[in-house]
Amino acid sequence: MGLGSKHGGGNVNRFIVIEGLDATGKSTLVEKLANELNANQLQCPPMSCTEMRVHFDRCGPLQRRAFYRFSNLVASEKAQESLQFSDVVMDRYWTSTAAFTAMDDGFEHDVPLGEYPPEISAPDILILLTVDEDNRLLRMSGRGQPETAEEAKLAQDLQKRQQVLDNYLAFNPHIIDTSNLNPDQVLEAALDIIRRNS
Repeated sequence: MGLGSKHGGGNVNRFIVIEGLDATGKSTLVEKLANELNANQLQCPPMSCTEMRVHFDRCGPLQRRAFYRFSNLVASEKAQESLQFSDVVMDRYWTSTAAFTAMDDGFEHDVPLGEYPPEISAPDILILLTVDEDNRLLRMSGRGQPETAEEAKLAQDLQKRQQVLDNYLAFNPHIIDTSNLNPDQVLEAALDIIRRNS
Protein backbone atom coordinates (compact mmCIF):
# COMPACT_ATOMS: atom_id res chain seq x y z
CA MET A 1 0.00 0.00 0.00
CA GLY A 2 0.98 3.65 0.04
CA LEU A 3 2.68 5.64 2.74
CA GLY A 4 -0.38 7.36 4.16
CA SER A 5 -1.28 6.56 7.77
CA LYS A 6 -3.17 3.32 8.27
CA HIS A 7 -6.20 3.51 10.51
CA GLY A 8 -5.09 3.02 14.10
CA GLY A 9 -6.59 2.43 17.51
CA GLY A 10 -6.43 -1.36 17.35
CA ASN A 11 -9.33 -1.65 14.93
CA VAL A 12 -9.83 -5.10 13.47
CA ASN A 13 -12.24 -3.79 10.84
CA ARG A 14 -10.95 -3.43 7.31
CA PHE A 15 -10.84 -0.42 5.01
CA ILE A 16 -11.40 -1.83 1.52
CA VAL A 17 -11.25 0.32 -1.61
CA ILE A 18 -12.61 -0.82 -4.98
CA GLU A 19 -11.30 0.88 -8.13
CA GLY A 20 -12.05 0.41 -11.80
CA LEU A 21 -13.00 2.35 -14.90
CA ASP A 22 -16.39 2.28 -16.59
CA ALA A 23 -17.91 -1.12 -17.41
CA THR A 24 -15.67 -3.11 -15.06
CA GLY A 25 -18.50 -3.88 -12.62
CA LYS A 26 -17.13 -1.67 -9.85
CA SER A 27 -20.40 -0.28 -8.52
CA THR A 28 -22.01 -3.73 -8.56
CA LEU A 29 -19.10 -5.24 -6.63
CA VAL A 30 -19.10 -2.45 -4.05
CA GLU A 31 -22.77 -3.06 -3.29
CA LYS A 32 -22.46 -6.85 -3.21
CA LEU A 33 -19.31 -6.75 -1.10
CA ALA A 34 -20.80 -4.35 1.43
CA ASN A 35 -23.83 -6.63 1.79
CA GLU A 36 -21.71 -9.77 2.09
CA LEU A 37 -19.41 -8.28 4.75
CA ASN A 38 -22.14 -6.30 6.51
CA ALA A 39 -19.88 -3.33 5.87
CA ASN A 40 -20.56 0.37 5.60
CA GLN A 41 -20.69 1.37 1.93
CA LEU A 42 -19.05 4.72 1.15
CA GLN A 43 -17.98 6.56 -1.97
CA CYS A 44 -15.44 9.18 -2.96
CA PRO A 45 -16.32 11.95 -3.47
CA PRO A 46 -18.86 11.54 -0.66
CA MET A 47 -22.53 12.27 -1.28
CA SER A 48 -22.15 15.44 0.78
CA CYS A 49 -19.80 16.80 -1.90
CA THR A 50 -22.09 16.08 -4.86
CA GLU A 51 -23.18 19.68 -5.46
CA MET A 52 -19.60 20.96 -5.28
CA ARG A 53 -18.47 18.19 -7.60
CA VAL A 54 -20.81 19.38 -10.35
CA HIS A 55 -19.24 22.83 -10.12
CA PHE A 56 -15.59 21.77 -9.91
CA ASP A 57 -15.89 19.23 -12.72
CA ARG A 58 -16.40 22.26 -14.99
CA CYS A 59 -13.27 24.01 -13.67
CA GLY A 60 -9.66 23.77 -14.78
CA PRO A 61 -7.29 21.00 -13.68
CA LEU A 62 -5.84 22.86 -10.67
CA GLN A 63 -9.21 23.67 -9.11
CA ARG A 64 -10.69 20.29 -10.02
CA ARG A 65 -7.84 18.29 -8.51
CA ALA A 66 -7.84 20.47 -5.38
CA PHE A 67 -11.51 19.65 -4.91
CA TYR A 68 -10.91 15.93 -5.34
CA ARG A 69 -8.05 16.03 -2.83
CA PHE A 70 -10.35 17.74 -0.33
CA SER A 71 -13.10 15.20 -1.01
CA ASN A 72 -10.62 12.42 -0.22
CA LEU A 73 -10.01 13.97 3.19
CA VAL A 74 -13.76 14.03 3.84
CA ALA A 75 -14.08 10.41 2.67
CA SER A 76 -11.13 9.37 4.84
CA GLU A 77 -12.71 10.95 7.91
CA LYS A 78 -16.02 9.21 7.21
CA ALA A 79 -14.19 5.90 6.81
CA GLN A 80 -12.42 6.34 10.14
CA GLU A 81 -15.72 6.97 11.90
CA SER A 82 -17.29 3.90 10.31
CA LEU A 83 -14.32 1.61 11.03
CA GLN A 84 -15.10 1.84 14.72
CA PHE A 85 -18.19 -0.26 14.05
CA SER A 86 -17.71 -2.27 10.86
CA ASP A 87 -15.67 -2.91 7.75
CA VAL A 88 -15.78 -0.15 5.14
CA VAL A 89 -16.12 -0.73 1.40
CA MET A 90 -15.40 2.46 -0.54
CA ASP A 91 -16.21 3.13 -4.19
CA ARG A 92 -13.08 4.99 -5.41
CA TYR A 93 -10.56 6.91 -3.35
CA TRP A 94 -7.24 8.78 -3.67
CA THR A 95 -6.09 6.15 -6.15
CA SER A 96 -8.62 7.50 -8.68
CA THR A 97 -7.67 11.11 -7.95
CA ALA A 98 -4.03 10.28 -8.63
CA ALA A 99 -4.71 8.00 -11.61
CA PHE A 100 -6.85 10.54 -13.44
CA THR A 101 -4.07 13.13 -13.53
CA ALA A 102 -3.23 11.39 -16.82
CA MET A 103 -6.20 13.31 -18.23
CA ASP A 104 -4.55 16.65 -17.43
CA ASP A 105 -1.37 17.06 -19.46
CA GLY A 106 1.43 18.50 -17.36
CA PHE A 107 -0.47 18.42 -14.05
CA GLU A 108 1.23 16.71 -11.12
CA HIS A 109 0.26 16.28 -7.47
CA ASP A 110 2.79 17.08 -4.76
CA VAL A 111 2.41 13.47 -3.58
CA PRO A 112 4.45 10.87 -5.50
CA LEU A 113 2.37 8.51 -7.61
CA GLY A 114 1.75 5.33 -5.64
CA GLU A 115 1.64 7.09 -2.27
CA TYR A 116 -1.18 8.60 -0.21
CA PRO A 117 -1.23 12.16 1.14
CA PRO A 118 -0.30 12.32 4.83
CA GLU A 119 -3.70 13.70 5.81
CA ILE A 120 -5.69 10.66 4.65
CA SER A 121 -5.69 7.00 5.66
CA ALA A 122 -4.37 4.36 3.29
CA PRO A 123 -6.73 1.44 2.69
CA ASP A 124 -6.00 -2.00 4.09
CA ILE A 125 -6.97 -3.65 0.81
CA LEU A 126 -7.06 -2.07 -2.65
CA ILE A 127 -8.77 -3.96 -5.47
CA LEU A 128 -8.65 -2.83 -9.10
CA LEU A 129 -11.18 -4.25 -11.56
CA THR A 130 -10.18 -4.45 -15.21
CA VAL A 131 -11.93 -5.54 -18.39
CA ASP A 132 -10.70 -6.25 -21.92
CA GLU A 133 -11.72 -3.91 -24.72
CA ASP A 134 -14.19 -6.27 -26.42
CA ASN A 135 -16.11 -6.86 -23.21
CA ARG A 136 -15.94 -3.19 -22.25
CA LEU A 137 -17.56 -2.15 -25.52
CA LEU A 138 -20.20 -4.87 -25.17
CA ARG A 139 -21.07 -3.78 -21.63
CA MET A 140 -21.09 -0.09 -22.53
CA SER A 141 -23.57 -0.73 -25.34
CA GLY A 142 -25.98 -2.08 -22.77
CA ARG A 143 -25.61 0.50 -20.02
CA GLY A 144 -25.65 3.91 -21.67
CA GLN A 145 -23.36 6.78 -20.72
CA PRO A 146 -20.11 6.50 -18.73
CA GLU A 147 -20.26 7.56 -15.09
CA THR A 148 -18.27 10.79 -15.53
CA ALA A 149 -17.19 13.22 -18.23
CA GLU A 150 -13.61 12.01 -17.78
CA GLU A 151 -14.65 8.42 -18.44
CA ALA A 152 -16.52 9.57 -21.53
CA LYS A 153 -13.21 10.98 -22.81
CA LEU A 154 -11.38 7.79 -21.90
CA ALA A 155 -13.90 5.74 -23.85
CA GLN A 156 -12.65 7.51 -27.00
CA ASP A 157 -8.94 7.71 -26.12
CA LEU A 158 -7.39 4.30 -25.49
CA GLN A 159 -3.92 5.78 -24.95
CA LYS A 160 -5.15 8.00 -22.11
CA ARG A 161 -7.12 5.06 -20.76
CA GLN A 162 -3.93 3.00 -20.58
CA GLN A 163 -2.11 5.86 -18.84
CA VAL A 164 -4.84 6.00 -16.20
CA LEU A 165 -4.60 2.22 -15.69
CA ASP A 166 -0.81 2.45 -15.41
CA ASN A 167 -1.25 5.11 -12.72
CA TYR A 168 -3.56 2.78 -10.80
CA LEU A 169 -0.92 0.05 -10.98
CA ALA A 170 1.57 2.31 -9.18
CA PHE A 171 -0.44 1.61 -6.01
CA ASN A 172 0.13 -2.16 -6.31
CA PRO A 173 -3.56 -3.10 -6.22
CA HIS A 174 -4.97 -6.61 -6.21
CA ILE A 175 -6.29 -7.01 -9.76
CA ILE A 176 -9.42 -8.84 -10.84
CA ASP A 177 -9.95 -9.21 -14.60
CA THR A 178 -13.74 -9.18 -14.87
CA SER A 179 -13.82 -9.77 -18.64
CA ASN A 180 -15.24 -13.30 -18.47
CA LEU A 181 -16.70 -13.27 -14.96
CA ASN A 182 -20.29 -12.72 -13.87
CA PRO A 183 -20.98 -10.46 -10.85
CA ASP A 184 -21.10 -13.38 -8.40
CA GLN A 185 -17.74 -14.66 -9.64
CA VAL A 186 -16.24 -11.19 -9.25
CA LEU A 187 -17.58 -11.11 -5.70
CA GLU A 188 -16.00 -14.48 -4.91
CA ALA A 189 -12.67 -13.33 -6.33
CA ALA A 190 -12.80 -10.20 -4.17
CA LEU A 191 -13.72 -12.18 -1.05
CA ASP A 192 -10.80 -14.52 -1.70
CA ILE A 193 -8.43 -11.54 -1.89
CA ILE A 194 -9.83 -10.15 1.35
CA ARG A 195 -9.51 -13.49 3.14
CA ARG A 196 -5.90 -13.88 2.02
CA ASN A 197 -4.95 -10.36 3.07
CA SER A 198 -6.76 -9.96 6.39
